[in-house]
Amino acid sequence: MGIDDRVPYRLGTSKLPPLPINWDLVREPKPLKVREAHQIVNECLSGQPVTFIYIHRQGEKRNTALAMSTYDPVLKDKWHEAIEKLYECLGHEEDLVAEIADYAVVIPNLLPKAITTTEIDLYQVAALIDDHEWMTVDVLGWYSPVHGVRWPTIVITARDAGKESWYSKKIPAVEQFVKDQGLDLEVVLQVLDQLPALPEGEFDRHYHELSSFVYGYVHEIGRSLGIQNVDGSVSLGFQIIVEDGRQFGVTSCRRFQQAGLTQTGLIGLNIQAPSSHDDLHIKKYLPEDDEVEHLQPRDIGKIVAVSSRSLLTDWCLFELDQDEFVRKNRKVWAQIKDGKTYRVKKWGRSTGFTEGAIGASPSILNSKYMEHAQADSPIVAVRCVTSSKDTPFFCPGDNGAFVQEYDSDAILGSCAAYNKASQVSYMTPIAPIIGEINDVLTGKIEEPKEIQVQHDTPLPEEFENFRHAVRLA
Repeated sequence: MGIDDRVPYRLGTSKLPPLPINWDLVREPKPLKVREAHQIVNECLSGQPVTFIYIHRQGEKRNTALAMSTYDPVLKDKWHEAIEKLYECLGHEEDLVAEIADYAVVIPNLLPKAITTTEIDLYQVAALIDDHEWMTVDVLGWYSPVHGVRWPTIVITARDAGKESWYSKKIPAVEQFVKDQGLDLEVVLQVLDQLPALPEGEFDRHYHELSSFVYGYVHEIGRSLGIQNVDGSVSLGFQIIVEDGRQFGVTSCRRFQQAGLTQTGLIGLNIQAPSSHDDLHIKKYLPEDDEVEHLQPRDIGKIVAVSSRSLLTDWCLFELDQDEFVRKNRKVWAQIKDGKTYRVKKWGRSTGFTEGAIGASPSILNSKYMEHAQADSPIVAVRCVTSSKDTPFFCPGDNGAFVQEYDSDAILGSCAAYNKASQVSYMTPIAPIIGEINDVLTGKIEEPKEIQVQHDTPLPEEFENFRHAVRLA
């Protein structure tokens, strides 16, 4: 292959790997050739700011001379002229590739946002790509080089996103389907090898910002939990009170399964707060004279049941034996409805308090290619949660955190998985979790109680750009 011009805002002198991809900055590899390449791009894109960097992409043998600018459809021919001249200049270099791309495409600086109204049937989209290894299909407010802003976009992630047939057949088929529906949506393809539960991660904030969630000073919901001698941390989701007075905590079991424990192996183990992993990590940042003896990890309950369908209903139920976990305010839960938007919040072990929104359109996951996936059908519908800020709603270590409706505090669902390609999180509704827990408890659940919540709750100002139909005039 000579010039890669499969998308107009990302051109290369050879076939480019699908995004996103990890890369490192490297020193200028061929000063004379690269200087000539600089001059070519500057002449073709005169009047447009251009930044050059030299990178090495993971998995690639050759380095890349990357020219970044802001794509303008008016200059489409100029971009193509520049890449053709770069190919003449560098096309025969064995250890150097040249690429011209929109800044925000290769270095994303805008997290996607929820779409408040949409009319697309994602199951029909999935049918068009079912012979490829797709992982997720979402409708998101995604950065558009063509429009220069976030735009309603069908975002597809796939394990085989490098296949040429995606660009020659599948993406055009989806674009034609969108056009036939009279909708104005773009289509983007990203590479994603696996859709894991939120992985374990190091703290990215100073210890005093996290200590309340690790040690439970301020808000016990979201605090750190773990199992002795098991690597991994999760968040306390919510509490259950049964009619006979017993109290239970609910968190995630997938993190412990990833550490090698089976579902049956978890039964009877003690849950600790905080996790020993977090306790050791936090203490690295504590002043030497800080007294933390009373904050040692301690057993707070014993696991009595775990989820049977880890992808759809990831939960771990443990009976509490610590009075400090009794909450004075009553907890409630509510079912969510398709086609409705919800302003939400959550407390978690890693990110603390965050705000966001659940979009109107369910996302779909292909469980065929997912670890620990057990589902009645390969295609699973979940709800996508996006942040109201340009920081993630969920982060590594927030497993088990439950999502609440912003005004009523009603629990709507729990974190199911994180999509590192589209930078969104997926939430499974609370109703099936409550249903499964009801089946294993001998007493009736008195708290949380089910309530009805207002739909289409006011979203933060950041989402207002997407409060419109995407149907073409």
